[in-house]
Amino acid sequence: MIVALLAATVGLRAQQEGGYNESVVVRGSYRPDIQPSEKLNFPAVVSDSLGRMEHSFVYSIAPTRLKTLYEPTRIKAARIVGEPTTRLYNNYLRLGMGNYWSPLADLYWSSTRDRLKTYGIRINHRSSWASLPPLWALSGPSLGPLYPYQANQTGVTLFGKYIVADKLQLSSDLSYEHDHNLYYGFSDSILSAVLGQPRDSISTSDYRASYNVATWNFGVSNMQLDVNKLGYAAKVHLSDLWATYGRNEFHLNLSGNVHYGFNIKNHYKGVAYMNIEWDGFANRISHNGQMPLGYGFVNTSSGYITLPAPTDTVRSHRNIVKINPYVDFDFRGLNFHAGFTTAWDGFSDTAVAFRLFPDVVASKKLMKDNLVLSLGLTGGIDANSWNTIRIINPYIAPDADRKATSHYDIAIHARWSISKKLEANAEVALQIMDNDLTFRLDRLYGLENVYKPLYIDNNRFVCGGTITFVNDEMLTLRAGGHYYHYSDLKDDGNALALTEMPYRPNWDALLAADVNYKDKWFFHLEGQLLGKMFGDNGDVLPMRYGVNAEIEYRHNRALSFFLKMDNLAFQRYWLWSNYPSQRGLFTLGLTYTIPHK
Repeated sequence: MIVALLAATVGLRAQQEGGYNESVVVRGSYRPDIQPSEKLNFPAVVSDSLGRMEHSFVYSIAPTRLKTLYEPTRIKAARIVGEPTTRLYNNYLRLGMGNYWSPLADLYWSSTRDRLKTYGIRINHRSSWASLPPLWALSGPSLGPLYPYQANQTGVTLFGKYIVADKLQLSSDLSYEHDHNLYYGFSDSILSAVLGQPRDSISTSDYRASYNVATWNFGVSNMQLDVNKLGYAAKVHLSDLWATYGRNEFHLNLSGNVHYGFNIKNHYKGVAYMNIEWDGFANRISHNGQMPLGYGFVNTSSGYITLPAPTDTVRSHRNIVKINPYVDFDFRGLNFHAGFTTAWDGFSDTAVAFRLFPDVVASKKLMKDNLVLSLGLTGGIDANSWNTIRIINPYIAPDADRKATSHYDIAIHARWSISKKLEANAEVALQIMDNDLTFRLDRLYGLENVYKPLYIDNNRFVCGGTITFVNDEMLTLRAGGHYYHYSDLKDDGNALALTEMPYRPNWDALLAADVNYKDKWFFHLEGQLLGKMFGDNGDVLPMRYGVNAEIEYRHNRALSFFLKMDNLAFQRYWLWSNYPSQRGLFTLGLTYTIPHK
């Protein structure tokens, strides 16, 4: 599903690891009026995704001020009786338990009112300690009985922000995350055929993958809101991953940007930016003869042969340097974003390769600003590190090959505000992909349950859209979908026998509804469809369909109860070839908040 979601992202600029880091500058005549705004009314939730991304946008408004020599007479300040301070809710504790013995816990706490500083902590845990039933039937690849089905994700994050002399903002966070899962995609029959052992004779530690990641981020930016003055920001990202089977990956990312406003013929305003980023990785794997269960049993035409487990230590250092200058300006209602990105790719191969990507987007508002048309020619490059790959596919080999994915995108996007309650979005894009990441079973593992990355050059065509209906706060409806077509598939410049991208759906669709009944009852219903995907050995994974729902009752502002129901269609869909899922998952829990004066 994560691969499908990645495939659904089109026409977007490359994202920095660790989340967005964007600066949005709003230009134009200042009008002191109050625009209608939708009330933000949603419960605290826990993301089921391993790759949750936080959004952090800064809006800077620069109205034109007229200079005058007139100084009004000062008026003595009147004494105003302050209103009682409202109660703040700066924390919540969310607890739940699901079938298949699936506990959930999420604790959040932050400081309260303070103009200069903010700090807090977040702790989360979600796991499943289930077993797949010994007998089941499903169209597609047949494996026979499967048993343990375990996964765990636990993390803690400390965060803080401090403003120095109303000029500088310092921000930092420190986090630790522990994940583990099982290479459970094998049956008793294949275990007996390859290793000659029954399942009772092996331990789950023989095919468990555990990951530990420590991360530290530190950022500094000036508090200058006037675009006609110099603004700047810098960020340091450090992460260290250590995992089973002797893996270690140290990641250092340094990034910074400056911007400055300017005038064009004293009539049009623009802002120039310069972004610089260095992404470096140091990897080490010390095999010591330790590999996941089934390594070295290779199936050949004459039967199984065995290979010894490696005992060497392999080290590597890789990096990517990117420089992205661009200019934003407005010309009679036509907005331009014009620039380019230069990149030195020392990640994919031993030789450093120079790459140049366009970064040009033009947009125009029509029909009294109700219709916005955009045309973009963009591109970028991102490193597929061990930490990135294992989040997409947790069943990868320990020594997974790493390359950087680069892309050139031509995209057309239209947003039409049909009415105050109805909005439609449509997009068409052509993406030229280099080293597009997907996966295949690693034939060095006789149990056929371990994957290796597969990097494919291709041309990807995407078209689709969404339509959203919002009726005040009570009802929200969303519907949308995308169609995908891949062509000219190549591996290291050589044409492949594959006609379809492995583990990529050829279409997807979504229908969702949210209902708020008197701020007491909240309902969410979502239906998803994924078209067929091609797995290994020509296998076609069945179309994936799912229905998810959530009900929450708010007893008061401090206490609420929820029921999450996932996979209500009870489909035992395929995550990957040889990896079937559980059926319906139900989680019942509560959220409690301690009011603070």
